[in-house]
Amino acid sequence: MQILDTITRAAEGFAAHGKHPFTSAVILAGGMGSRMKQNGGSQTTKQFLSLGGEAVILRTVRMFEECPDIDEIILVVREEEKSLYSPMLAHAEMHKVKKIVTGGKTRQDSAFAGLLATSRESEFIAIHDGARPLILPDQISAVAKEAYRIGAAAAASPAKDTVKLTDGPGYVESTPDRSRVWMAATPQIFKTEEYRAAVYLGKEKKIAVTDDCSLVEAIGFPVKMVDVGYQNLKITTPEDLYFAEAILRLRAGKAPGGTSDAGV
Repeated sequence: MQILDTITRAAEGFAAHGKHPFTSAVILAGGMGSRMKQNGGSQTTKQFLSLGGEAVILRTVRMFEECPDIDEIILVVREEEKSLYSPMLAHAEMHKVKKIVTGGKTRQDSAFAGLLATSRESEFIAIHDGARPLILPDQISAVAKEAYRIGAAAAASPAKDTVKLTDGPGYVESTPDRSRVWMAATPQIFKTEEYRAAVYLGKEKKIAVTDDCSLVEAIGFPVKMVDVGYQNLKITTPEDLYFAEAILRLRAGKAPGGTSDAGV
């Protein structure tokens, strides 16, 4: 509890004085994209698929490049694609990308590689899926400011549908109160030392998780969900590209009816 109190007081201090703590963004782009390639989908790795005229990963990186709360970007990529990034990023003038490192066998391993590559100055760390290119700079800032205030926060959206918890065969065991159910996404932003402690504990205890909040929750730190709306989708299947293109058209005011919904 003493460590938690110290982190909380420090985070509240940043928020109270309007300071900008050094914040690293670790963007995970090492996935195989197996679901994208199924059922006749593209054989191109999903981070290099074209979305609105540019690669998915480039659009993702640009959002963090343009966010004033992000000071450095670490890209975690597949070894066989590593050589493709430097010329692409240089052409796009992505100045905040400081390192490009190779990911591991699992998402946790890749996030750990990104953590090790962050600057010694890093006070907060944002973990983000490279396949979520529709996050906006102001949404990243909204999550960051909540993290600065309490130590940990994550982009999310309130559940639209009723959620059922089932047993192994699929029989319903319970129905959670939908008003309390959130769909977790990224970025997930943490005090760097808090996240480091969670990662090492996860390795020691062999805790397998699907997101980084779960690691931080496992050591007892509170995490705040930040509503960023429903447009921050993850490019996972071929259909997702169509949805993402539709969202870009909507933001550009090219949706049916000509209305713009930018930032929603």
